[in-house]
Amino acid sequence: MQSRQALCSHYISQYATQPELLLQWAENQTFIALGHLLLSAKLLGIDATPIGGYDAAVLDQALDLPAKGLKSSVLVALGYASDADGNRTLPKARLAMDQVVKFL
Repeated sequence: MQSRQALCSHYISQYATQPELLLQWAENQTFIALGHLLLSAKLLGIDATPIGGYDAAVLDQALDLPAKGLKSSVLVALGYASDADGNRTLPKARLAMDQVVKFL
């Protein structure tokens, strides 16, 4: 445990003089957790989707995050879709895998 804490402290100390880099690192860590959350929800049969395009400043103020030294970086909706949701049965608009993924 001590070596893990020392390693984490070392990485975080690298950003001590540049808070914006620490925030960027923390957001990257959040997105790793987001991936796990989305996969875990799917495995449990729970619908989940990340939400982008929200006004972070408005949300942060509404939740009083700045006063706590925090800021939002992602929103996630979790729940169960209604059977009455007409969008649920529509075909997905996805690019073909070969347009998105390139194997090297």
